[in-house]
Amino acid sequence: MSPIVIDDHLLRDVLTGDRTLDLGGLNTSGVATTGLWLFRLSSSLADPTVAGRLSRPVNAFSSELQARFRVQLAALPAEIEVLSLRDLAWAMGQLQQRHRAAGRALSATMVEALAAAHRLDGDIAVSALDVGPNLQAAAEFDGISFHVL
Repeated sequence: MSPIVIDDHLLRDVLTGDRTLDLGGLNTSGVATTGLWLFRLSSSLADPTVAGRLSRPVNAFSSELQARFRVQLAALPAEIEVLSLRDLAWAMGQLQQRHRAAGRALSATMVEALAAAHRLDGDIAVSALDVGPNLQAAAEFDGISFHVL
């Protein structure tokens, strides 16, 4: 099995215990996320009075559990790798250019996920709540397995 790059929704679910690190048997060789997906999850939880799609499940916890979740998010478990933008930036630029020229515009978040999957020789998994069709098309074009959970 390949390592899997997971989006912010799946990262939240793994950290809350709603999903296992093996993503229900999908993956056995590691989980990674991107800096921008980690940022999106962190920023969604920065203000506990705001309840959005990402933060609502955590905001439903007791104050004590919310605080524990935020500590865990700030210091991710070692089993969850976060690839450095320093290591991905050049590949991101090349991937964005290539896919844009083929009609698949990618946001910085999407192209970072694609570059991370290339770097890890892994897959990408995203929540059914947040599927980017251009990311899915780009991943499939590049031969990267794309999972919607």
